[in-house]
Amino acid sequence: MQPFLFNIGFLEIEIWDFFDVFIVGVLLYQLYRLLRGSIALNIFVGMMLLFLSYQAFKALGMDLLSSILYQFINIGFVSLIIIFQPEVRRFLLLLGNSTLRQRDSVWNRLLGREVDEANGPEIEEIRRAFMKMAGSRTGALMVITKDADPDTIVTGGTPLNADISYGLLVSIFHRESPLHDGAVVVQNRRISRASAILPVSASTDLPKSVGLRHRAAVGVSEKIDVACFIISEETGRISFARAGELERGISEARFTELLRVSL
Repeated sequence: MQPFLFNIGFLEIEIWDFFDVFIVGVLLYQLYRLLRGSIALNIFVGMMLLFLSYQAFKALGMDLLSSILYQFINIGFVSLIIIFQPEVRRFLLLLGNSTLRQRDSVWNRLLGREVDEANGPEIEEIRRAFMKMAGSRTGALMVITKDADPDTIVTGGTPLNADISYGLLVSIFHRESPLHDGAVVVQNRRISRASAILPVSASTDLPKSVGLRHRAAVGVSEKIDVACFIISEETGRISFARAGELERGISEARFTELLRVSL
């Protein structure tokens, strides 16, 4: 027997209806995050409107029109899987990474394995390097990943598997260095690779003034759960990208705060 709450007209509202709406809302929001800024969002909205029209015509008893729309929807959903294969893959990766991260966090708390690494030496090494490069207007891009697997999105580059240090970061992004183009990837508090290639965001919400580094940072953060720090070669300003959002011109205090949370 399902718990009954109240009526709205002829509709009987139960507690599971609230869970149903909430879960659908979360899924739609995650889909919006993946598709925003691309033509795929327009196609998805068109399919949703077609589905809602089918439901409306069916409720009104317009059998011929609803049956025609039903056939379009059947073909359309199969086509969507084919057209949006990369987006579906990223969506499943996003759900899997979020679930594993939450499970590991709870498990570590239960076993007392939480370790406070907010003030580790890597924080100071990165801070010093970024302040130095910002002062000299040296362009830089660093991607920090915790639970996400960068190999699903990030390609190319030179494997390093090196300790994070001020000297290494400044050397990598020096203008004469063969590794200065591309991104440094930090994984498990170590530099896993340099000169990595990132997907560039096609979002129309980004300002036209941002360069390729900023678009690459936003692009990779749209697809996997990473934190990106960027130094503009033109202005020396430090920016931060996460979950497809770009925060430009952050202060040293803000940079250090975000670094502690991200690393």
